[in-house]
Amino acid sequence: MAGAGAAVAVALRRVSHDWLCGLISFAAGALGAVVLLDIIPEAVEQAGRLGGALSVLSGYVLFALITRYVAHICPACSATHQENQFKALTVAMLIALSIHSFMDGLAIYSGSLTPSASAGILLGVAYHKFPEGLALALVARQSGMSRTGAFAVAAGVEALTTILGSLAGLWVLGSVETVWVACVLGHAGGGFLFIVVHALSSEVTRHQPRLTLLSALAGGLSIALTGALVH
Repeated sequence: MAGAGAAVAVALRRVSHDWLCGLISFAAGALGAVVLLDIIPEAVEQAGRLGGALSVLSGYVLFALITRYVAHICPACSATHQENQFKALTVAMLIALSIHSFMDGLAIYSGSLTPSASAGILLGVAYHKFPEGLALALVARQSGMSRTGAFAVAAGVEALTTILGSLAGLWVLGSVETVWVACVLGHAGGGFLFIVVHALSSEVTRHQPRLTLLSALAGGLSIALTGALVH
């Protein structure tokens, strides 16, 4: 999905902010629904209320600290801000995207060990890959990269770090007790929750509140309906 987003970005000369805002908000709504409907209930059920709450909180705090002291952990969100230093922004987005996508891969593997949450997690991650790839490729193009280079960077880094996250999950979680799998899943869910709050609050306060909320609602409903059909 990130590759598809990057392909759109390099094919078009310009993508309107409203369109990107709608995509990000839809993806954020979907991801939020996955966290609330699948990840948190699973973490609490397997790790207990305290363990589940602490694991979610740890992921939220980690992403908040990275965003404050390193770079925006949500590459698509940072691309909607007014920014002229595109080379610096591209580097920052690559750092953030690597961390973010690694956690995506970890969440996908953790979710595969908990069948009740696996479909929702996979769908939610897939949704937000498209605007991520789109945003990163757009910023890379603005920094002076060729179309081929921008596509390769956006799609390649996203794919590589997501795969590495899944492999790390396989290595670490393949033979541990269920409670630890639930804690890792909750930790990833906390990070996702930060991305959702950060993305939606930014768009609501700075740009298009109505478009943001309606798109987020549509994304959340899509996950809820999919979950109802799957389960």
